[in-house]
Amino acid sequence: MKAPLVVVVVVVALAGVAHADDKVDPAAEQAADEANLESNAPRAGMTFSVALGGGITMGDGVGRGPALSFRVGHVATPSTVLTLEITGGSLFHQQIAPMGNGPLLHNDFIGLMAGGLHYVSASFWVRGATGLATYTIDSGENNKAHLGITGVGGLGLDFVRWHYLVLGIETFAQVAIVGTRGLMLNTGLCLGLTYY
Repeated sequence: MKAPLVVVVVVVALAGVAHADDKVDPAAEQAADEANLESNAPRAGMTFSVALGGGITMGDGVGRGPALSFRVGHVATPSTVLTLEITGGSLFHQQIAPMGNGPLLHNDFIGLMAGGLHYVSASFWVRGATGLATYTIDSGENNKAHLGITGVGGLGLDFVRWHYLVLGIETFAQVAIVGTRGLMLNTGLCLGLTYY
């Protein structure tokens, strides 16, 4: 009678140990499942973006001209990109000459900034950045640069995605406090191309 009882106790004990070994940490299981798979996330690694369009610059008079934004970034999460960017625009103006209008000149407003871009949905994003600005005045004879601090906020909408390239439209407003010029505003509406 003792032998069958010992066998039953041993079988029950081994079954309990085997059952305990079947418990696996869900996080470890998910990491193991994805270890050899290539990510299908829409954004990963380094990003490059260039956007060109038109804009308005205010503060040293008001004028229209081209607007640009160039960003280099790194994907921090599937919906957030940390960025380093150059954003700005030009204010075109005509030089006044004694015999009528002179050549077309341009005052350039450029900011070098660090910030972030966050996707609110699959194709709509918002961004912000802050850094240093320079405003260069073209007088026709020599150019004078004025330094300041700047910040930018913007919105964007991605239209078409083709492999690693995304085509979209974006708008931005850049505010700066520039030495000897005071408060300035630069806006832009641009067509952009991004590589993820």
